[in-house]
Amino acid sequence: MENPIQQWISSDKKLSDLLVEIQSMNKTPVEQAEIAFDRLCEMYELPKMPEDLENNGTEYERSVFEEHSLLKFLAPNDDPRGLVLSSIYHLWKNLVVDYQDIAEKEFGSNIPENCQIEIKGEGINGQVVFPSKEGKSWFDLGCIVNTKLS
Repeated sequence: MENPIQQWISSDKKLSDLLVEIQSMNKTPVEQAEIAFDRLCEMYELPKMPEDLENNGTEYERSVFEEHSLLKFLAPNDDPRGLVLSSIYHLWKNLVVDYQDIAEKEFGSNIPENCQIEIKGEGINGQVVFPSKEGKSWFDLGCIVNTKLS
């Protein structure tokens, strides 16, 4: 069975052409991922950052920034370009990461009661943080996404 993201790329000429264009640029993989993040969000009219959810009255429950940060937390060594593509695909198909998976990766079976999971940064430079471990509030940590598991 073909990888669903590869199938998506193969079936969407505009997407395929854009990816070829970005990969042929004389840029690092991280720079290519940054370009893909911006261009693909525009192409698919997806919210890049959390404030885009509020400003656009979108049907999406999270931004590409948030989904990308969560995927990067789960798979920190993956190719940055693949993480961007996966983030776009997840939002587009409404297949978002479950925050419970994030908590389980960090805490195992000892997830604290009222666990807070925060995200700080911007673009592809988001970082998942846990205020309870940092000893600071989400605001003091500079977080722009605040989620509480109950």
